[in-house]
Amino acid sequence: MTGTTTVDATMNSFRILERLVASDEALGVTELAADVGLSKGVVHTHLNTLAELGYVTKRDRKYLASMGLLALGEEVRSHLGVFTAARQHLDNLARVTGEVSTLFVEEDGVGICAYMAHGPNDWEPEFACGTRIPLHITAPGKAMLASLGRERVNDILDEHGLDAQTAETITDRNVLRGELRTIRENGISFCREEQSAGVIGVGTSIALTERAPAAAIGVCGPASRLTGRYLEEDITGQVISTAKSIQVDLTR
Repeated sequence: MTGTTTVDATMNSFRILERLVASDEALGVTELAADVGLSKGVVHTHLNTLAELGYVTKRDRKYLASMGLLALGEEVRSHLGVFTAARQHLDNLARVTGEVSTLFVEEDGVGICAYMAHGPNDWEPEFACGTRIPLHITAPGKAMLASLGRERVNDILDEHGLDAQTAETITDRNVLRGELRTIRENGISFCREEQSAGVIGVGTSIALTERAPAAAIGVCGPASRLTGRYLEEDITGQVISTAKSIQVDLTR
């Protein structure tokens, strides 16, 4: 089997798996084959393999993504030292602010939400744990960019660009560099409807070892609530204080 064939086979398995993960209901082989552009025989073979590995389950001749995927993700996350140190602090941050608190890590030039805690306010962001998000559109993402060296930032921008998510997204490199300088000076970053209309975020980076991925925490919520002194002083102060507590735990 050639290297190209092996890569294609892996890609096909993950395309099928991602389609199952995105579905709210079980899917049949015929529907899956049409969705991913493969023959029914090929799809059936991949499904059997994924089922054997415990990542797909069969129900009434249709297929669902298995909860075994959850164990896989949890195991990966458990190896992040910053997750272990940050989890309880982020739970407390969500309780104190009433908003959603998050932990992001940088992976391959994008931000991955590694943990999310919810406050008592009834609001949900448009992303979930594990979501890959461009660094330039979130407060934690910009905080991580600001913590990286100039060469690494340039590499990320060259690879991923500065695509607009909303009308407020920064798409000019010089504008972004200016904001990153401000973030380094102030130790805090803001996302003002740059990822989603009507959503505001605050973030700050967590200093880790050189071998660890860049990381940052943040709070996000509706713009109608995160405004004025509540945003600029209360929420910002809580985020900075939480980051310092996490930093202390990481050095123990």
